[in-house]
Formats: sequence, C-alpha cells, structure tokens
Amino acid sequence: MESIAGKLILFLGGARSGKSALAEKLASEYADVAYIATADAIDDEMIERIAKHKKSRPSRWITYEVEGDLRGAFKRACSGADAIIIDCMTVYIGGRMHKTAGDHEIMEEIIEIIGDVSRSGKTVLIISNEVGMGVVPEYPVGRRYRDLLGAINQRIAEAADKVILTIAGIPLDIKALGVDEFSAFKRSN
Repeated sequence: MESIAGKLILFLGGARSGKSALAEKLASEYADVAYIATADAIDDEMIERIAKHKKSRPSRWITYEVEGDLRGAFKRACSGADAIIIDCMTVYIGGRMHKTAGDHEIMEEIIEIIGDVSRSGKTVLIISNEVGMGVVPEYPVGRRYRDLLGAINQRIAEAADKVILTIAGIPLDIKALGVDEFSAFKRSN
C-alpha cells in the first residue's frame, strides 16, 4: 500500500457508506492519532451515537471536541499527533449554519483550515458526506446547505492528495480516476 504520510485525504460517501470506518482503519497505522469530533450532543440520539463512536475508537487516540472552533481544535490536535481525523465536515457545516454563520464566513474558515492542514505536515483524513447525488431539498435552507457543503467538498478535494468515494464499504480513489483538464474530451485535430 502506498504511504499516506503527510497527505490530506478526503473521504466522501453517503450516510453509513463506510467512509469513517475506512479513515479510522488507515489512521490506525499511526502510533499517535487525534480524532476531531464535530458533533454536538443535542439530543438523546446524538448522545448515544457519540458514545458508540467513542467506544469504537482505540483508547490511545486523543479526541478533540470542536465546540464551534474547528481551526482551534485542529491546531491543538497537531501538537501530539501524526495522523488527524476530522469527522465530519457534514455535521460541522450544519452546526455552523445553525449558529448563524454566513456562507462566506464559513467558506473563509474552511479555506484557512485547508491552509493549516497543508502547512502541518500531518496526515489528515477529512470525512464528509456527498450530498449532491440525491433529491433536491424541498426547503431553501436545505438547498443552501447542500450547495455550501458541495462547494466546501470541492475546495477540500482540490487541495487533497486523494479523494476516496466510499459506497457500501467499497473505497474508490476518484481523484486518481479524474480527467486531466478534460483532455479526454478534447478533440484531436
């Protein structure tokens, strides 16, 4: 297997596609792993999900709760980890929107985090849902969320060394399959 040391890898997929499990499996190759958790325990179901997630991770991994400051959590995680998992952008962006952050402010924050990641020299595994493949949301806030998360996923994917799409637990390196500047579509004259 190719080394992932010092790389940014974006894991995309639908809910329960296996993307988090795959990222965790790759991170387990490192001695010092930081897990940045973006979910807030807002109700009984989320409390149960968070507890289940914590229990499934190796006890030696250090968990950093975002609590509205992903950039700060990332900087704290860099101090002692070789690999960092951010799980997940989907939940983080929803939380930021809920806390009345504007789209421009959220995008600027993500651009700053991408810069922090690239300068860190750490292996960073970012998990996010691919939300653009389903039904168009019925309400304006749902469409805004889908559009903003789609734009953020694109920014992260552009900076990433690998982009893994996970479907039914099967990973596919879609960045490796990408077309170089649409050269396949150009006609040769």
